[in-house]
Amino acid sequence: MRVAVVNLTAGGLSGGYLKYLRRIVPLLASHPDIESLEVFAPERVRAQVADQGWRLATWPADDARRGFRGLKRAVRDLRPDVVFIPTANWLDFGGTPTVVMVRNMEPLEVPFGGNPLRESLRNLARRTVARRACRHATRVIAVSSHVREFLVARWRTPAAKVSIVYHGVDVPGATSTAGVPASLGGGAPGDFLFTAGSIRPARGLHDLIEALPLMQEAGLPGTLVIAGRPDAATHGYQRRLIARAQRLGVAGRIIWAGGLSEEEMRWCFRHCAVFVMTSRAEACPNVALEAMSHGCACVSVDRAPMPEFFGGGAEYYRAGDAAALAAGVRRLSSSDARQERTAAALARARSFDWNTTARMTVAELRAAVHS
Repeated sequence: MRVAVVNLTAGGLSGGYLKYLRRIVPLLASHPDIESLEVFAPERVRAQVADQGWRLATWPADDARRGFRGLKRAVRDLRPDVVFIPTANWLDFGGTPTVVMVRNMEPLEVPFGGNPLRESLRNLARRTVARRACRHATRVIAVSSHVREFLVARWRTPAAKVSIVYHGVDVPGATSTAGVPASLGGGAPGDFLFTAGSIRPARGLHDLIEALPLMQEAGLPGTLVIAGRPDAATHGYQRRLIARAQRLGVAGRIIWAGGLSEEEMRWCFRHCAVFVMTSRAEACPNVALEAMSHGCACVSVDRAPMPEFFGGGAEYYRAGDAAALAAGVRRLSSSDARQERTAAALARARSFDWNTTARMTVAELRAAVHS
């Protein structure tokens, strides 16, 4: 097959999406069923994907205003058998079969979700684009059963054209070259809770803020490290979290670590007492897979798709129940409980393999060609 991978994005490439491309593109390119593969991306993201060894073609910023005429012409000249769009977006490439992937559930499930009005409107636009993509694409890749169930039950996307392809996770190396992240204040914070991801209302971080006083009373881990940054529209949410922590008297127990490198993230996974997942809207929670692959003892919200990914590798709590979250952390303060969850997390992480992701993605591309 001749394959064109078209990254239709209105902005840049998020860290998670860029990591997906870096893992999956080489595996697709080396697959025996793929004769050629070319990656298309907006000119403004060229620096993000530089030096990857890919065949990269770009289109100028004004191409969107012209209906992507330049992109369509470039893809048509390539004459691919199938176009793979790993975002929930779609273009008509003159009848060439297309495969799209749905990997962001916030616009679909909670487009408002505590966001400012402008961001809520953006989410509604993303939702509209995603629904159109699922309607017109030849095949749709859902990155979890949770996503597939939404598309089929809520959007009435034909079940026969929606398949589940999980993302993989890297196996951590035995050693890490990173020291303590500088944003942690220059010293290891001892036993600490760790969470990571964009700081947005849908991440549910207020659960952790509310649980900290309860954990303090129980003598549980003394510091919470939050890795990640607010998006342009969600600085207000972070300010509200900080104000709430100050009112509860726990602001001094929180380290806002900001964006961390992959090595710094590995350090935090390896040294945290407990990793906590509070998100309300996920498709495939990559940070959860990474935490499990490092053998973290995990506490997770019980909302789908978390149990689908964590399995027996986490303690669960009901969204919004700070006391239950604190109780989950307290259970993991037992060495026996922690060892049990760590072993389950490591075993669970091994079932998410990038080679399997690539093989199943190729199967979807092939199905689109022969549909």
